[in-house]
Amino acid sequence: MKPQVPDFSEVRKSPPSRARIYIFACLLAVFTVWVYLAVSSGSPGDVRDRPIVLTTLATITGPFVGPIARHGQSCCLNAALSLAAIAGPILALGLIAQVIPLPFRRGRQAFRLTLWTIGWSAWFFSGLVSFAHALF
Repeated sequence: MKPQVPDFSEVRKSPPSRARIYIFACLLAVFTVWVYLAVSSGSPGDVRDRPIVLTTLATITGPFVGPIARHGQSCCLNAALSLAAIAGPILALGLIAQVIPLPFRRGRQAFRLTLWTIGWSAWFFSGLVSFAHALF
């Protein structure tokens, strides 16, 4: 008996859909604003010691925002690595779901967009958690 070869004909060969781009851009914008507000709030002495622009631009790094805000302190880096161990696989699942063949047709696009949104949300939210650890 001949082994079955998986059918990869449904794998997208085109660039990301507009929905994915809009979801990513909106999530990035919202979390960037939250990080900026968190970094720039507090007493003037504390705010002066923080790299506001660098930390805000580093929102894309997810859980590594905390160590960036605290100039790479080891406790913050350890916390970020722990968060990355949780948020990284969630993001990977959301990214992998975009290209693997799914066994169903109905609701496939909604399923993929949901996993895309959950993956990036978890990644960016872990940045806020990391930043909260860095501040407190």
